[in-house]
Amino acid sequence: MTTMKLVDKCHVCNKVIKHSTVKEYAFKGVKYKKWAYDCGHFLSVKADSQTSFEDFITAEHRNNRCSHEWDKNKCLKCNAYRAYPFQVEGMRAIERANGRLGVFDEMGLGKTIQTLGWIYFHPEALPALYVVKSGIKYQWMSQLFTWLGDKYLPQVLSSSKENFLPGFRSYIISYDILRRLSSEQIDSLIEKVKIKTIVLDECQLIKNPDSTRTQLVRKLAKQVPYVLPLSGTPWKNRGSEFFVVLNMLDPKRFWSYEGFIAEWVDTYWEGNKEKEGGIRDPLKFRDYIKDIAIRRERIEVMPELPMISRNRLTVEVPENVRKVYNQYEQNVLDIYNESLIGGTENSFETQKKINAQLMQMRQIIALAKIPATVEFAQDFLEETNRKLGIFLHHKECGERIYEQMRKWCADNHEPQPLRLTADMSGEERFAVQEKFNGPNHRLLIASQLASGEGLNLQTCSDCVMHERQWNPANEEQVEGRFIRIGQQANAVNATYIHADETVDTDFDKIVERKRVQFHNVMNKGQLPIWNEQGLTEKLIQKIIARKKGRAA
Repeated sequence: MTTMKLVDKCHVCNKVIKHSTVKEYAFKGVKYKKWAYDCGHFLSVKADSQTSFEDFITAEHRNNRCSHEWDKNKCLKCNAYRAYPFQVEGMRAIERANGRLGVFDEMGLGKTIQTLGWIYFHPEALPALYVVKSGIKYQWMSQLFTWLGDKYLPQVLSSSKENFLPGFRSYIISYDILRRLSSEQIDSLIEKVKIKTIVLDECQLIKNPDSTRTQLVRKLAKQVPYVLPLSGTPWKNRGSEFFVVLNMLDPKRFWSYEGFIAEWVDTYWEGNKEKEGGIRDPLKFRDYIKDIAIRRERIEVMPELPMISRNRLTVEVPENVRKVYNQYEQNVLDIYNESLIGGTENSFETQKKINAQLMQMRQIIALAKIPATVEFAQDFLEETNRKLGIFLHHKECGERIYEQMRKWCADNHEPQPLRLTADMSGEERFAVQEKFNGPNHRLLIASQLASGEGLNLQTCSDCVMHERQWNPANEEQVEGRFIRIGQQANAVNATYIHADETVDTDFDKIVERKRVQFHNVMNKGQLPIWNEQGLTEKLIQKIIARKKGRAA
């Protein structure tokens, strides 16, 4: 049941309707929607969809004759799972859009289930091709088995040398392998396999209209009737990145990349340079695409899911490390001041030199913070019975933290920590996920970039961010791994380890302001500018201001 405004006045008493509630019901096999007004009257109309999406439950329980007793989405008798009401509405939205809809719900709201539910009730949409990140192919295979059953188990392409075999209902391929397919292989998908639906998971990966990957996806999208792009973050940097997906959904409405930029994309001035920003009129734009895109926030549809509680743990940098760090910091200022004199502060060469120094600074601080992170993890495991995830950027940090925690766990009779690294295959990552979600492991040490998408870690509600990411959206992707359906905790606690008076604290002030802007964009406001050069320039200004303050 949801609260909504339907009409201005009641059709019975003519009173102004301030609020109404709506729910679906069936009568003699026909589905209806019933609005109840605050005046006491109601209105029933035949539902625009007669498909029984509300009956979509996990495949192994579909025919077990259980008289289900539901607690939200789980049966207390047979442990079956069903779709939530808002997921059912997502399936109906796909149906209303005739199978061409962007599902851009916030992370953790089950975009996969909504997609599979629509496909299950629409056999004309088969066979379906699922284009995903290489690291989550096995996650998708698991979801297909769980929700659709073994008849839908896919052919998973592991190499561009493999051929598509006709006869499957489902096919899974990664974006990287798709990019390497020949024209003949692409043609066979249409002519021999006869693909009807393309599901584009994490569709922000095809933001560049000129890339080979994007061109191949667009070629396929033109020849199939159903296209379903999925992403909680369908853009990250500029408004123009949204064009490719919209063009595939409705090429008549969004036919020109340059025209889209001219009509919808805002610009701003940074110094004497005009740069591309976000969408010029977000409210008008959302109304313009409402028939081909759907977006819901957790707070709207699942307020019971926990929100993120971010905490800073500020640690002191040892004096010997501080001396080395300060030298690199001075190098940044020297390069920047020299470029100002020569007028080359925005040149590629200057940015390259500065970024090299900043990367060294980040690594120095990351290594210096290891004792603090290890101590935090040890205290956490001793004082609680909960699970903990530690996320980091540099490989060397991961190896050192893992080795120290491995020895500590052995000495303290704790289960050995698990590792998830960027060089693991999708199958290996999925196996680590399943182990961590099981009862026998409490600690996961993982690469941030390898963990940003596709993982489900809802059995854990605590994480440590050992290093900051330059794109805050990547940090939120990691946090989103815990805020999944099935999470029982009241809050997900993310502890960010900060080295005092370093690039950590400077960067934090910039990122947290950007994070607020990003939230406003994704849900209510203007698209943010997530470009690293802009962040670098602001970071340099923070360093200059801090150095001046220290000198004073």
